[in-house]
Amino acid sequence: MAELTINDIIKEENLVYKKTKVMTDNVMHYCPGCGHGTTHRLVAEVIEELGIQDKTIGVTPVGCSVLMYNYLDIDMQEAAHGRAPAIATAIKRVMPDKFVFTYQGDGDLAAIGTAETIHSCNRGENITIIFVNNGIYGMTGGQMAPTTLAGMKAVTCPRGRDVNTMGYPLHITELIAQLPNVRFVTRQSVHTPANVRKAKAAIRKAFENQKDGKG
Repeated sequence: MAELTINDIIKEENLVYKKTKVMTDNVMHYCPGCGHGTTHRLVAEVIEELGIQDKTIGVTPVGCSVLMYNYLDIDMQEAAHGRAPAIATAIKRVMPDKFVFTYQGDGDLAAIGTAETIHSCNRGENITIIFVNNGIYGMTGGQMAPTTLAGMKAVTCPRGRDVNTMGYPLHITELIAQLPNVRFVTRQSVHTPANVRKAKAAIRKAFENQKDGKG
């Protein structure tokens, strides 16, 4: 009896999902449930579907997101902690025909990189910023982040975030949405299949806006 292969079992017409060629075969290091792995896949799928793999440059700073270059087969540029939007601005201005995006976590974008984020958005730079917000400093041991929710526990607030002494969570999305030069701001999640599809549509729209020069 001949041994069946996976191609004998799953015919092309029955294939529901396959890994995008924009992703490498490296095993991801992210903790289960953090969302980075899923978001990586969505970015890679959008890049492949738009046919811009050779025209895309990603910028990743310090933090969990810094190792994105291991997982996406595109040109990548590392940035100092919090400075990704500034680096992305420079790349886009020098090479305006490229698709340039930053990929940042809450410690990077919402803490040390707040100034770069706000001013890049205020100038209406024609780049895409992807902000993965877990509400915690995961890489360095689980400390409270600027986006940690009220009452949420962390290593540095074991009884939960107290807004009277620690302030309220920083709502970056609402803050940026008020700036007149910002074209597209949205908050999505990747914790259910339906939300993953919505998140992918949002990422695609962001890249399409950049293609159209809409900032």
